[in-house]
Amino acid sequence: MNPCIAIIDRNSLSAGALEEILQDMFPMVEIVSFDSVKSFLEDCDRFFVHYFVSEEILLSSIDDFDTLRKETIVLCQGPGLSVSAAGFKVINLFQPQKEIISSIIHLHDTGHHNPSHQGAEMESGKNRTDILSAREKEVLALMVKGFYNKEIADKLNISVTTAIFHRNNICTKLGTRSMGRLTIFAVLSNLVRIDDI
Repeated sequence: MNPCIAIIDRNSLSAGALEEILQDMFPMVEIVSFDSVKSFLEDCDRFFVHYFVSEEILLSSIDDFDTLRKETIVLCQGPGLSVSAAGFKVINLFQPQKEIISSIIHLHDTGHHNPSHQGAEMESGKNRTDILSAREKEVLALMVKGFYNKEIADKLNISVTTAIFHRNNICTKLGTRSMGRLTIFAVLSNLVRIDDI
């Protein structure tokens, strides 16, 4: 059975945005959104490895998540001090997007998963960097740091045309032109640090 991540949040806009981020980070994992605990419990025959739950839903159904504490990440509109004091991992949705991504990466890198499901590791960008050449990795790192084609060309001592060529190859190989998705790939692949962006 394939691993899944559940998002349980009444706010469909924030759930949709988080779903897109998670899908980019973990392309081999199915992301399923629910608007209530009831709808989540009705679909319980999936293999969920993580639960992203809004603070409001968690507080109204805390008993349902007590045994899932290690796999649950609470989506807070602020620091979520009371929830974190109760032993839950917290992501502050009022942070800039790159900080939210950084928080998710940190949780993933520090082994935030159920030990009984270690065989179901989520695939990230880390094992896909071999599709890019060394030069393309350099170009991607500069792209996500905000450099323009001319600046990339100057930094790497290549022509602007060559910089554009590499940029197009990167987007084709990774299947996206979204700077957000390229940034997530670069961070997960250790091509850049989140602090450098």
